[in-house]
Amino acid sequence: MMNELGINESFIPAFCILTVAVGILLLIPRTFFLGNMLNAISILSIMALALQSGNYRIALIEIPFLALPLLMIWLKYPFKN
Repeated sequence: MMNELGINESFIPAFCILTVAVGILLLIPRTFFLGNMLNAISILSIMALALQSGNYRIALIEIPFLALPLLMIWLKYPFKN
C-alpha cells in the first residue's frame, strides 16, 4: 500500500515514531488535543497521498478513521475525573 501511495521505505520508520508519539500524547491530559490533531493530520496526509496517486478507494476507507480523532476531541479527555 505504501508503494502505491508513493512513500519510500525511508519514511516508514518516521511514520511509526509519529504513531507511537501520538499514542503517548493521548494518555496525558494536557497533550490530548495535540495528540488527536497529529493523528488527524497523519490521516489527512494518507488521504491526500491516496488522492494524488489516483487511489480513491483508500481515501474513502480513511474517512471513518478521520472521524475518530475529531470525535475524541469533541468528547474531551475521558480519564479526567
